[in-house]
Amino acid sequence: MEWAKVCKTKDIEHVREAVSKLDVNERDVRGRTPLMLFLTNRMPLEGIKLLLAQNIDLEARDKLGDTALKKAVKFKQAEVLSLLLAEGVDLQAPEGITATAWYAARDHRGIADLLLDTPGAIRLTLQAAEQLQVESILYEESLDTMCHEISKVSSAVILHAIVNGYNWDDGPEPMLAALANPVCAPITMVDMFELMEGEYWLEQTEEELASSYWKRPWKEMAEILQEKLKFCDR
Repeated sequence: MEWAKVCKTKDIEHVREAVSKLDVNERDVRGRTPLMLFLTNRMPLEGIKLLLAQNIDLEARDKLGDTALKKAVKFKQAEVLSLLLAEGVDLQAPEGITATAWYAARDHRGIADLLLDTPGAIRLTLQAAEQLQVESILYEESLDTMCHEISKVSSAVILHAIVNGYNWDDGPEPMLAALANPVCAPITMVDMFELMEGEYWLEQTEEELASSYWKRPWKEMAEILQEKLKFCDR
């Protein structure tokens, strides 16, 4: 009997026997634990519960640096996420929020919102009224009016949605207004830097900036973000 075979079975009695006889914290050549193998092979929930009832290491990482929590996110297993949360799995990552399961789940809002207790996380699923406010600002034809409305936003959730829904080809001014807003969360700044391709703008020389007047505000925003992010746990 070995985990590589057990993880592929749907026979719960076979799983029950395995958890009583095998090392529940064993690692395969890829550093994966039995729990990770169960998740990868989509073991029925009952089988996963049998394993969780043992004294297993929930924080173990495989050779890719993934935890069981990240595996559950990767395979969109919301019920397993709930089980892991109930077991007290650690939502933080030593490397910062960009290394967390919440960050990995951002493209699947419902799953990400299950992990909202992650320090620095922000709610991604909007309520109807919030969605209307975001759309009203993003569809505003006047950039000056858009900047003004963004500066008045009092919700970090709404501001985050605006930043991620903004058409960055329209220029940096609205996003500079977002960056200046006191409710702009660190994770929103992380997204801003990525969306604007901040590293590219930081590499621009004075000669390159002088060639086109519109370039300088982009570099200035990249520099502001870089400075702010130095003090953020990301």
